[in-house]
Amino acid sequence: MILNTYGNGFGLTWVLLVGAVTIWIPTTVARGEDWHRWRGPNSDGISRQSDWSTRWPNEKPNIAWTQSVGTGFSSIVVRGDHAFTIGHQDGQDVVVCLSVSDGREVWRYGYPASLDDRDFEGGPTSTPTVDGDRLYVLSRGGDLFCFDCVTGELVWQQQIADLAEVRLPGWGFSASPVVIGDHLLVNAGESGAAVNKQDGTLLWSSADRESGYATPVLIPDSQPTTAIFASSRAYIGVDIRSGEKLWSERWLTSFNCNAADPILRGDRMFLSSGYNRGGALYQFVDGQPQLLWKTKEMQNQLHTSILYQDHLYGIDGDMDAGARLKCLKWETGEVAWSVDDLSPGGMSIADGKLILITESGELIISPATPQGWNPIAGGQVIQGKCRTVPVLSGGRIYCRSVQGAVVCISCRD
Repeated sequence: MILNTYGNGFGLTWVLLVGAVTIWIPTTVARGEDWHRWRGPNSDGISRQSDWSTRWPNEKPNIAWTQSVGTGFSSIVVRGDHAFTIGHQDGQDVVVCLSVSDGREVWRYGYPASLDDRDFEGGPTSTPTVDGDRLYVLSRGGDLFCFDCVTGELVWQQQIADLAEVRLPGWGFSASPVVIGDHLLVNAGESGAAVNKQDGTLLWSSADRESGYATPVLIPDSQPTTAIFASSRAYIGVDIRSGEKLWSERWLTSFNCNAADPILRGDRMFLSSGYNRGGALYQFVDGQPQLLWKTKEMQNQLHTSILYQDHLYGIDGDMDAGARLKCLKWETGEVAWSVDDLSPGGMSIADGKLILITESGELIISPATPQGWNPIAGGQVIQGKCRTVPVLSGGRIYCRSVQGAVVCISCRD
């Protein structure tokens, strides 16, 4: 069934429901295995799933299905039997819902958007966020959507740059929306904005200065409840109830490209960016960040590192200039190991293993250990450039190319 919507105040939009799906089929996948937002259930790049296997037939990844979703860098999020992402096709962005079992398209929603391929391939760069039966999507141009996960029906829409009266960053909005209680946080303006997740009404906004590209990160157990936003020139702690700035750590990067999320553990915070900026570890003292160490050995241009046990695993250096896979000690910044000839495109961790996709589409599994890089499984799974984080959920690994190919690899015995 095809639903066409015209003259609804939002411009020309459309939803495709394949097979006339009008109800949510009970899931066979445990909710604990869902990967419902950017960087996973705990926003740390780590899947808690342990019952998965890389004992593939013929020792090659077992590709279950492939699908095409359009140009872009948006990662995959998973809710039960359905996966969601965003791409650019035929002059518009499309939000796509896929069946995890066979890749069948369940519904899609298109909205007008340009490819905007200045300096890179273009297309959407933000990842959708699932909260219950709602799906939140932010376009590079600032269109903020709330959908019904089941039907693809548009619940509400806002133009966040207009609503918050802030400018777009140079390459458009890239951060994913973040749900905290009834607040939907968006990295727009100097230190973010918040809308009511139920209806999109503005709760608070910040100064009309350029935002960065990192996704807001909640500081656990903080009082008042604090999220960290990246601007183009700093990382800023914000009281999410009021939008008040609590602290600001100046962080200057070439091209205003603060794209890596802050990494938190206890009272410490790691920041990093590319273009020879490097990384630094801070300790919060009386609510303010104090520098412990800094290094040039971890320069996260686009991807956020992953803190696993007592080490950081990350992509060091600019992606177009020979980026390296590195492991650093959390406490000191000392390099445990480095792999210089891998061309990593993105990674996550599950069950003590690194799940890495190279820029050329090779999937590689290796123990996440400071003892070294020691691949135990993998193979070519996708063609074209890959710079999107691979996601493990429900016994499946999802990989995506910049050109929009999505590949699902089965990891069940």
